Amino acid sequence: MKLPTTEDRDPQSIGLSQKTDAEVLSLLLERQVEALKAAADAIPQITQAAAALQRAAAAQNKIGYAGAGSAGLTALADCLELPGTFGFPPDRMRILYAGGAKNLLHLEGTHEDDQQAGSNDFEEAGLGKDDILIGVSASGSTAYTLGVIKAARAAGTHTIGIANNPDTPILNEADHPILLKTPPEIIAGSTRLGAASAQKVALNMISTLVALRLGHAVRGHMVNLVADNDKLRQRAQRILQDLTDCSPEQAADALEKANGRVKVAVLMLSEGLDVSGAENALVLNNGNLRPFL
Repeated sequence: MKLPTTEDRDPQSIGLSQKTDAEVLSLLLERQVEALKAAADAIPQITQAAAALQRAAAAQNKIGYAGAGSAGLTALADCLELPGTFGFPPDRMRILYAGGAKNLLHLEGTHEDDQQAGSNDFEEAGLGKDDILIGVSASGSTAYTLGVIKAARAAGTHTIGIANNPDTPILNEADHPILLKTPPEIIAGSTRLGAASAQKVALNMISTLVALRLGHAVRGHMVNLVADNDKLRQRAQRILQDLTDCSPEQAADALEKANGRVKVAVLMLSEGLDVSGAENALVLNNGNLRPFL
């Protein structure tokens, strides 16, 4: 019986106990790097998925992520990071995780076998027509994630499916399938290794491309962040100085008046606008700073 790649054993795993620590670690790193190449092979599919996500984000529709186990944790990380990094509105973000928040402390695998639970969680998430959902599953057949994607399609929600095995239910069900054909894991079935690394890279590629196209990333800066802690305030000041050639004092003052919103502060400094004028200018340009820079 031929095993799925995510369950197969890497031939190089034989004899690991006889290798030195450095040799084992070098092999682990080598196989991780090899797994990342799967994202390069999937660039055409990633491009299409990013375009779909961009359309949903530009239309101010909701964005959902779904998964179980380590694949779900990878999805969760991307979902939680987007508001802080690129200013995606948190009230339009949804995470559907098998077993819910209580399962994050002590992962119980039984939750991923419940397709109906996936369907139920989708109904409770409030996603609907023209929203978008990203489902992540190493095997491509996780029942919970499949339940979410099937319910999403029935509701008119656009779907992106990410999996590491070809011709699997999640890829077949998704509107925009992304196959990350990673090699067998150095520890058979431990998809938190290479498979998860490739998933994270693919998600990073999708969200970063979308942020760039929406004008949330300009000249290498995350200009849509809201500076709400010391680290982000310092970063925001550096962004303002770079984009407007202002002084540190001017940057700090503009940020305070703009309530930490970098785009608003940029327009206040570069265009001589007050807060209201900067907000209106952004609305007229769909939140994009580029016409002013």
